[in-house]
Amino acid sequence: MTQHQEELDAIKSQIQEHLISSGNYDLISKQLKLQLYESGWFDKVSQVANWELKERSENDQNINFEQLFSSLKPKAEEIVPQEIKEETLQKLKVYLDDVIQ
Repeated sequence: MTQHQEELDAIKSQIQEHLISSGNYDLISKQLKLQLYESGWFDKVSQVANWELKERSENDQNINFEQLFSSLKPKAEEIVPQEIKEETLQKLKVYLDDVIQ
C-alpha cells in the first residue's frame, strides 16, 4: 500500500469515527434505510436473490452466502434509485463541509 493510500485510509477512518461519535452516521443511516424501504428497494433485492438462488438450483450449482453476496452486491447498488443516491451524497457533503470549515 502506498503512503498516499495510507493517508486516504486514515482520513476516511477519522471521518467515519466523527460521523459515528456525532450521531450523524446513525441519522443518515436510518434515513437511507427508510428511503430504500419506501422505494421498494429491499423487495427488489429480495427478488434478485431469489432469482439467483433459483437459477443456481436449476443448474445444480451450490452457492454459499459469500458467493450470493458477491453476486448481489453490484446489482443491489445499481438499483438504488438515483434520487436516493444524490440525496444521501448531498447530506454527506453538507456534513463534511461543516466539519472541514
